[in-house]
Amino acid sequence: MENKKKRVGIVTIHMINNYGAVLQAYALNYYLNALGFDAETIDFRTYRVAMSYKYFMRPMKHPMNIIRNIDTLIHLRKLKCRNERVKGFINDNIRLSKDVYYSNADLAKADLDYDYYICGSDQIWNTFCKNYDDAFLLAFAKDKGVRLSYAASMGMSSVHPDLVSKFHEELSDFSALSVREQNAVDVISSISGKETVQVMDPVFLLSSEQWQKVMRDDKKIKKPYIFFYSVHGGSSEMRDYVKSVSKRYKLPVVVVDKNLREWLYPNIKRYDAGPAEFISLLGGAKYVFTNSFHGSALSIILKKSFQVFVHGTPEQGTASRIYSLMDTLGLADRIVFREGDPESMGKEIDWTAVESKLSPMIKFSKAFLDGAMRP
Repeated sequence: MENKKKRVGIVTIHMINNYGAVLQAYALNYYLNALGFDAETIDFRTYRVAMSYKYFMRPMKHPMNIIRNIDTLIHLRKLKCRNERVKGFINDNIRLSKDVYYSNADLAKADLDYDYYICGSDQIWNTFCKNYDDAFLLAFAKDKGVRLSYAASMGMSSVHPDLVSKFHEELSDFSALSVREQNAVDVISSISGKETVQVMDPVFLLSSEQWQKVMRDDKKIKKPYIFFYSVHGGSSEMRDYVKSVSKRYKLPVVVVDKNLREWLYPNIKRYDAGPAEFISLLGGAKYVFTNSFHGSALSIILKKSFQVFVHGTPEQGTASRIYSLMDTLGLADRIVFREGDPESMGKEIDWTAVESKLSPMIKFSKAFLDGAMRP
């Protein structure tokens, strides 16, 4: 008699107009199904998810929003294409639950019957973010199945004081706990009273070859170029530095995120890129510049010459996740603060040394999942 596949329900940030969030959600979903589980991502959506697809800024009459909205109108066709590609990638590549849920209460009332419930990855435990919901603690699944976290990220260095007791209530009942950043290990272990380990972001569960199969771009750029990916706008200092590198190496710059500052730079604007086009553009670049965790992670997987911009110390804001990744892999010299040296991009990364650190961590991460989800 054939054994029935164990069912897995994943709660993460997935249906959002953000390349990193979508790709990490894809990676965990794909990996678990490849292991032989019947895994699907529970289609849980927060207010922030809906807002990520909006085109125009409010209030409409604010002077800067008027200018931003005019800029949006100019690029609206490309932006609509991006939104369609993001949603299309999610629907075509991530197995989702048949129903959509908008709160922990909705999920608690639902007739869910998974054997395992997994929360993670991305900043699901950032309790200082308006996107936070108790559903990210799998509160709705108590007594419904085995609960565990995989590479959950707090984004910050602490849990909001008002939510510490809730975290203890839920996490103390988890069968296994893992987080993405080293500084979260002690925080979550202390709150839950349970052993907590650090594992790699889900994007690292897939190989470079597997990510290359995801790539797709009908406007592939054939000549060498720099790929510049900045989340939350990025600073003028970042753009000026990338411009100096572009000038030094005589390479054009490709960007994917719309920003008013782009009018000051002669960059190639690929505002129509979806997740598959995004990873194709990153993978095809000569050099990569980013201020994004996942931009950095994918650069490492694809062995790209890259630099990452950070603001603040490891204890400030969301920079901890980037510091943690770079320090863990011996890549702290790829961090750029306010100003960098254009010549430094010519410095080769010792990928053999990186792989010697990365490979055991990926192996440990996979072993964590295997051990937590096997009888």
